[in-house]
Order: sequence, then C-alpha cells, then structure tokens
Amino acid sequence: KKDRTHLPSIGKHDFTIEVGPTPQGVVRHDIVEQTEAALHSVLEFLHLSNVELENSISGATILEGLRNVFPNGVPCYQSAPAVGAKELHGKIKWATLEDNPNFPAFMVHKSVQDRDYHPIRTGDPLFVGLDGAIIPYDGSYGDEVLLMFVNEGGYYYSSSGTGIGVAVSSSFDLETGNNIDA
Repeated sequence: KKDRTHLPSIGKHDFTIEVGPTPQGVVRHDIVEQTEAALHSVLEFLHLSNVELENSISGATILEGLRNVFPNGVPCYQSAPAVGAKELHGKIKWATLEDNPNFPAFMVHKSVQDRDYHPIRTGDPLFVGLDGAIIPYDGSYGDEVLLMFVNEGGYYYSSSGTGIGVAVSSSFDLETGNNIDA
C-alpha cells in the first residue's frame, strides 16, 4: 500500500500495538511494561503456533482451542466508521477557537478524561465550556460508544483530525484474520 508505508500495510495479516494512553513526549513506566507484556504475548503465540506446525502435534491445536473459547470471534475494538466526508474513521470533533484552529474551544469533561475505552452514552457529559456549560455526547456514532485518544495532544491540530477517536466493540475472526463488523 503505497499511500501508507508502515509495517502492517505490507503483510497479508498484521497487528498493531498502540502504546498508551499517554501524552505525547511522555514516557510512562507502567505503559511501557503493559506494551512489552502485549508484545511478548503475541510473540509467544506466534512461536507456539510455529512449533505446533513444525512438530505436527496431535490433538487440539492452539487455533482450535481459541475457537472453542471464542466461537463467535475474539472480542476486540475497532475504530468506528467515518460519518463525514474525507474522514478515515470515527472521530468526535470539537469546536476550535476562531483565532486558532489548532486549539479546542472546549475542555474534555472530567468524567471522560483518562477513561479511554470506557463507554459513553448519548447525553453523557463530553465537553465543558470555559463558562462551565456542559456539552453532552450527541449519539452521532450510536447510543453507546467507547472513546479513545481522549484529549490527545496530537489531535488538537486540524492537520491530524481534531477530536476524540471513537471505537466500537467488534470481534476478530480467527479464520479470515479480519474483524467482524459490529
């Protein structure tokens, strides 16, 4: 894929481990440990799968075991589909200051801050104005969604798509290697 030259774009199947949530330019020990644990789990799974293929182990395979545990696919999250033109994925945009399109006109509400992948429902507080006015989630991506990249500094800039990412629950199909639409 010439337009997106990163490792997951060149293989038949891919995976991405997102490091975070953490502000840009900040290295957090706990997040580094979580990321390292996730990477080791993926590598261990791949190693065991390769050993299984090499040795033709009789009995249940790793994949068969996973199918038994997750008959409808492995639960996961994926970005919500885009609702606007020129959007790659779902993102709740916030208004910006008139004289600075790279700075939000509202603050993220305290009930949402630091709560990536927690559900938010239509009518729940999402933003708060400098005057204290609460701006609720309007349900534009569904009655209940999961927010990601909440108050992420990189998304203050209009060039990176100002706003908060929206995720929806999904399942990963072990047969096809694709997500199953929610």
